[in-house]
Amino acid sequence: MSFRRLAVGAWALAIAMPVSAHEPGHSMGGGKPGDPTRITRTVEVRATDNAFSLKSLQVREGETVRFVIRNDGFEAHEFLIGTAHEHAEHLAMMKAMIERQKKTGHAMAMDHHDSGVTVLPGETATFVWTFARAADLQFACDIPGHYEDGMHGAISFGGGR
Repeated sequence: MSFRRLAVGAWALAIAMPVSAHEPGHSMGGGKPGDPTRITRTVEVRATDNAFSLKSLQVREGETVRFVIRNDGFEAHEFLIGTAHEHAEHLAMMKAMIERQKKTGHAMAMDHHDSGVTVLPGETATFVWTFARAADLQFACDIPGHYEDGMHGAISFGGGR
């Protein structure tokens, strides 16, 4: 069995498990869910296996951006905003969640993540984010194997408001 098929199977199992990082109200750093009436621009991102069309992003502190993520790949992908450290923690949690599910065989619905979206193959998802300055801010897919394959990019802050 190929690594990619194993990863997809593991993700399919993991997507059904609840964890604290996926409970409503949980978000990583770099801002908060934004007010849709204050959007200053829309950023469209295409996800494939395993890359984003967006390589990096420059924002202003306090800027509210609508992200439209289209998954043209064959695997589920996340598009999450957080610091490099938070992505590392989230990735470790995702790996542990998959291992727990393999051992117990229990699957339950996973709640949404305030810092981004999970997009199934062939689907499109949107979310609105208001940025707050944070060191080492990134967008990334934290599904095991995806971040490591390069599915992440830097978010930098420029120009004042």
